[in-house]
Amino acid sequence: MAWLDNIRNAMHPYDDDYIENEERAAEDEFSRQEDDIPADESFEDKQPRPVFSRREPKQQPSYSAPAQEKQKMKLKFVHPEQFDEAAEIADSLRAHQAVLMNLEATETDTARRLLDFLSGAAYALGGRVMRVSAQAYIIAPTNVDLVGDAVADFESAGLYF
Repeated sequence: MAWLDNIRNAMHPYDDDYIENEERAAEDEFSRQEDDIPADESFEDKQPRPVFSRREPKQQPSYSAPAQEKQKMKLKFVHPEQFDEAAEIADSLRAHQAVLMNLEATETDTARRLLDFLSGAAYALGGRVMRVSAQAYIIAPTNVDLVGDAVADFESAGLYF
């Protein structure tokens, strides 16, 4: 085994001596620190330093729509006849309530204005508008997902409302 020691010394000639010197220096330092402690003070007598927990940051108010998970979903049916009813429908969207709007009894120009206004309101609130028949639309806020065969058919055809 002496030949292994010779190879090790050739590769790292001073490693063993260095490690032994470091160990001795650490032992000497530890014994000096023990000498600095007064005899009447022991480890058990010392009171633990108070530990301060990290303070949790205050939660900033969220400006996004609140999650309303465990509430029943409500669908509001409206039959607007005048454009003045658009604000009430938009308020329902802001309250995270889906709206089914039937425009059969509405004049064509008024129906177009209502649909334009409510499409913009839905877009601004992160919602969607989907046509369900020739004159009926579902306006869904951001917390409502529209799923089903008709939705997939419209999207696959490239139609987005």
